[in-house]
Amino acid sequence: MELHFFASGSMMRNTLVALALAGAMVTSCSFSPGPAAGSTGASSTGSSGTGPGLLGSAGSSGTGTGTGTGASSGTGTGGSFTPPPPTADGRNCGLQQYGLQNVPPDLLIILDKSGSMANDAMDQPCGGACQSKWSSMTDGINMVVAQTDTTIRWGLKFFSNDNACGVNAGPAVPIAAGNAPAIATAIMGTMPGGSTPTAAAVTSGATYLLGLTDTNPKYILLATDGEPNCAAAGGGGGKRGGGGANASDAPGAEAAVTMAAAAGIPVFVVGVGNVTSAQMTLDQLATDGGRAQATEPLYYPVSNTADLVAVLTKIGGQITSCTFSLGKAPPDPTNIAVYAYAGTTSTRLAQSMTNGWEYGAGMTSIELFGAACDAVKAKTTTDVQAVFGCPGVIIP
Repeated sequence: MELHFFASGSMMRNTLVALALAGAMVTSCSFSPGPAAGSTGASSTGSSGTGPGLLGSAGSSGTGTGTGTGASSGTGTGGSFTPPPPTADGRNCGLQQYGLQNVPPDLLIILDKSGSMANDAMDQPCGGACQSKWSSMTDGINMVVAQTDTTIRWGLKFFSNDNACGVNAGPAVPIAAGNAPAIATAIMGTMPGGSTPTAAAVTSGATYLLGLTDTNPKYILLATDGEPNCAAAGGGGGKRGGGGANASDAPGAEAAVTMAAAAGIPVFVVGVGNVTSAQMTLDQLATDGGRAQATEPLYYPVSNTADLVAVLTKIGGQITSCTFSLGKAPPDPTNIAVYAYAGTTSTRLAQSMTNGWEYGAGMTSIELFGAACDAVKAKTTTDVQAVFGCPGVIIP
């Protein structure tokens, strides 16, 4: 929704003169002149002396705006001033109010599909008679993505991709809005198998996200059921171990997650099933990724579909974007007001990275910080709006 209030330069001069004479105050740059305050009722139209909304249309002793009696001793009743609609040529300038669009986050799931994901939550072979870690995780992913693919731009990447230590350069499903069908299809065509080249998968995923041209906030969700291996496969930096799929690569995975976070891509770590032997590594990965839990375990543990749904819902709330698109840079970047709405109650936010807002790249977006952002994530803030003022048009 846009509400435009416009005025040309000559109209502005007229306005200032009118204000000085009448002692009135208006809140837009558009002004429709009327008789001066205290004008006679003879200026009102109609034989009965009524007139529509003229400023001070009253008798010699009358005041106010609205209708007045036709006699010279007539009085006026209060009215309100409504500015004319904007002109089509777009050359006039004034206050413009915008309801801002929240920028959804980009979230890439990097999902372990190693052979052990075919086992149950206690890492025992299923034999087709139990719920495997793979089916639990993929069921949960499908459920949450279907519910949130209009507010989160999901993508999906599997590892490994060759039933050994290989990792593809790109994702199985690229980041996009409305990705639930594509992700469900990709999952249906994939089965567990291979090793756990975590370092190479995270490095590849971060490289893909950094190559996107959108300005949306970016995150990785790493879901794995055990210790990283495939040290000889490379991809994560850090200390390299001896060859083979079973060569431990915790240092490489930690280095890869650290580099992703340093590049502005936080990493959430989900541990799937019984990960006793990998708890220290997963805790360290969660810390390196910048999104660790406050208490042990620092990663997010899940054992079944319900656990994963709860975790993904929690993470989705944490990454609710506090970035809002302006659509274009304001005509005067120093003359803008940003309001947070809780229902019909609005609060004007300060331009501050402590508790308020600041411009994003190119001044075409704003990001909220501190309590202002917390209110968006808690859904206390139901709407964010900005008012643009042109040079010299002061926002009330």
